[in-house]
Amino acid sequence: MLLRAVVGVLLTVVLLGLAAKRGLFLFTLVDTGKAAVGRTKNAPRRVEAEATEVLGQRKLLKWAVPGVAHVFAFWGFLVLGLTILEAYGALFVADFAIPVVGSWAIVGFLEDLFGVLVLVGIGLFAIIRLTNNPAKEGRASRFFGSHTRGAWLILFMIFNVVWTLFLYRGAQAALGNLPFESGAFFSDWVGSWFSGLSEETLVIVETVGIWLQIGVVLVFLLIVLHSKHLHIATAPVNVYTSRRPDALGPLLPIYYKGAPVNFEDPPDDALFGKGHISDFTWKNYIDFMACTECGRCQSQCPAWNTGKPLSPKLLIMDLRENLFASAPYLEAGRLFDKYQGKQAEPGELIPEALAYVSPEVQGEVQRPFIGSREGSEHAGDDGYTFDGHRTTGLDLPIIDEAALWSCTMCGACVNQCPVDIEHIDHIADMRRNQVMIASDFPSELNGMFKNIE
Repeated sequence: MLLRAVVGVLLTVVLLGLAAKRGLFLFTLVDTGKAAVGRTKNAPRRVEAEATEVLGQRKLLKWAVPGVAHVFAFWGFLVLGLTILEAYGALFVADFAIPVVGSWAIVGFLEDLFGVLVLVGIGLFAIIRLTNNPAKEGRASRFFGSHTRGAWLILFMIFNVVWTLFLYRGAQAALGNLPFESGAFFSDWVGSWFSGLSEETLVIVETVGIWLQIGVVLVFLLIVLHSKHLHIATAPVNVYTSRRPDALGPLLPIYYKGAPVNFEDPPDDALFGKGHISDFTWKNYIDFMACTECGRCQSQCPAWNTGKPLSPKLLIMDLRENLFASAPYLEAGRLFDKYQGKQAEPGELIPEALAYVSPEVQGEVQRPFIGSREGSEHAGDDGYTFDGHRTTGLDLPIIDEAALWSCTMCGACVNQCPVDIEHIDHIADMRRNQVMIASDFPSELNGMFKNIE
């Protein structure tokens, strides 16, 4: 038991330490964003959204088969959280049971049931990805541009979580250490396959199974924190802090120090729209991190479906990639602001922060933010191959202006997004900057502006 406990604790300390380091980096990065107004008001409505969209998976269930698969995986991991506690308890006490509910047959049944349902969900996800393979379907696949290899890695890790769970629980069942007298049907079935093993061998199997379970779960956590599956952590926050308007809602006003800008007498240092990654708010950053690359927005976008270069998904992915690539500059800028009071003027960068980072980061930070990709071999695919590998370099803008102005503002992307990303607000803010600051917009708009005047 001592060796079992020592190895389990060491695994936890090392892997949780790495996870905590990554978590602190992400929190600090979000904290570099500009202030966002009114994102926590009307708490009852936000709690309702958490209940219906996060726990109830309402938006995901608009698509039956993928929705059911995700419900199995989501609720499976909530319920299987109990088994993680049981694994840690078994490091120290052979017949450990969670206080009060730990020996209830219904708890054992639900743990095993959702373990099996997670496996069913994995199978459904695999079928969905094989039948919507972007390598074959091209732009018609909603996964075009998504990181498909990373998705397969996640499915493999989820499978590892489940089989290691049933490995140690099966050994516990054979040893008589499973805290449930009945209910844990699948664990009991696995245990029946171990019935011919000696007690010493069963203890070894149980110990190795517990180590594997803890190790796989913590490695899975690390992968989540470094991948698009970060939405597991950010989606609930994003849903809670979303706008929650009636219907599509109006465009957000331009704010200055927490209040809408008075355009009769605008402040000289007011920021009009978004013309650089450092112009976005902390809520915008969470939006970018919450993207699951599921492609529901892309599949419903009228611009994408008529051959135009705009994909709401790829636009968010471009912003996210630029955010992470610019992170050293953003964090340096936050420190110079906090301790030396140095702030960037609208449309400018902080020279001290720029000098602090590597040449590679400087190149990413100073890339044209919005511009033309005309003439580039990647102009039509937003700079991504079918599997999410970025093909554009530092010579091309982060956002293709042709994609930016292809948006019809219909709101289909926002309506479909299961994690409440606000694509329209980002597009509108970048357009505002193009019009009011850069004076760079399609010539077709000149007539409209003259009529408005």
